[in-house]
Amino acid sequence: MGALDAGETLTSKRPFGRDAWVVEADLKQCFDSLEHDGMGRMLAERSEDGARLRWIRQWLEAGGLDPAGPVRPPVTGTPPGGTVSPVLAQVFLHSVLD
Repeated sequence: MGALDAGETLTSKRPFGRDAWVVEADLKQCFDSLEHDGMGRMLAERSEDGARLRWIRQWLEAGGLDPAGPVRPPVTGTPPGGTVSPVLAQVFLHSVLD
């Protein structure tokens, strides 16, 4: 399904409302560029569950094993190959587009 198909579906199923347009974009290095502090603020605005927010923060700050040295915690981005990465990217994009 492409952007044109999605637009036709929205027009036929939801002719009125705020979902009147579709954006298709290829975001280069989207998962690598998400800022942890900004993501934390966006999530805190949408959830009051402190335990869940701490858990997501720990997930974001989980370091990767570097073959040449110790584990290094990332400053930006989501875990490569992590199951939470697409979810956090969607949260970030919806927050930006709201």
